[in-house]
Amino acid sequence: MGRVLLISWGVPPETAGSAIIVGNLAKQFTREEMVVVGERPSSRPAVFWKEDWPEIISVTYGWSPARRGARWWRRCQVPLFLLRCLYQAKKHRCTSVLVVFPNEEFLLVGYLIAKLTKARLYPYFHNTFVEQCTPGPLRQRAARWLQSRVFEEAAHIFVMSEGMVELYRERYPQLRCSALVHSFNEDIPDCPPPPVPATPVRFVMSGNINASCAEAAGRVCAAITRIDSRLTILSGTPKQYLESLGILREGVQYETVSRDLVLSRLSEADIVILAHGFSGGLSEVEYRTIFPTKTIEYLICGRPILAHTPPGCYLARFLRTHECALIVDTPDTGAILAAVQRLREDADLRASLVRNALRTAKLFHAPVVASELRAILERDDRGLVR
Repeated sequence: MGRVLLISWGVPPETAGSAIIVGNLAKQFTREEMVVVGERPSSRPAVFWKEDWPEIISVTYGWSPARRGARWWRRCQVPLFLLRCLYQAKKHRCTSVLVVFPNEEFLLVGYLIAKLTKARLYPYFHNTFVEQCTPGPLRQRAARWLQSRVFEEAAHIFVMSEGMVELYRERYPQLRCSALVHSFNEDIPDCPPPPVPATPVRFVMSGNINASCAEAAGRVCAAITRIDSRLTILSGTPKQYLESLGILREGVQYETVSRDLVLSRLSEADIVILAHGFSGGLSEVEYRTIFPTKTIEYLICGRPILAHTPPGCYLARFLRTHECALIVDTPDTGAILAAVQRLREDADLRASLVRNALRTAKLFHAPVVASELRAILERDDRGLVR
């Protein structure tokens, strides 16, 4: 397999989902196999990174998450970003470019690097692009132009979930497309029964809170703060934004922690909360297909998952199929509180959910996921695909 240039806006130590996905996947490769380039985040806690893992090179510089203007700041850096990526691609003689979306500037640069160096292009869509593009004729035309060029140039297209595979095969049947799912590198733990919930009940919710889940997260918070409870939110989302949503209130603690600490903090909970938006600023297909990064950490944390998610989306179907979460699929605070009560009272249910979650997590173990990526890259290096 030739060397891979992995281009992603989010790279460790950024706390956003894409950065966690990139970091976990990169750990399965060596410095001789992969180079990772991305944005140096602003004000994030450090993460552990071994010397023999792929080098992470900053080609752009982040904007404070508490300030406006990040999009324009990133766009101003595109010419220099392109030159730096081109230098790294030629320096390391990269034969493949794996470029992560969501971020159209990074997707554009990945496409251009592949064209300029004649490397094979592997787009990695963590979200849909054209389907959720901000309204406006100019922006829509630009998105359609870039997506069509990327699709045409790509040797193979990776997406984040089988839900996205279903959508892409329906809308773009000519594409070579497969799921390269979230992954984790930790060992799958043993399965002791989860503890009896304490008083007050300890809840933990992790991950960024944005348009994909904000209204559902707000409803869960409103429900569980009505009972004797403590909720901890582990997130890189700006505190001011969570305050504007009414999520940060009495009984709710907010922290930004390193990815290295997230699992231990989740295991301090009695119940972990997985919120998935019913509505909001994203397109209908995005809510239908999205698969939150934090789901994987929840599966291996050893605590029962309470999922608040619309009934028809891919996430709900996945959780039901594997019976690894108690699902509340109606936007009703009373139903949320009833589910909390079930989890508090039913020890067998808690144990069954945790046991099934750990079994399901094997699908996302990083060696398994990386082997799927390697197989396609090695196949293409042998010349079976352009």
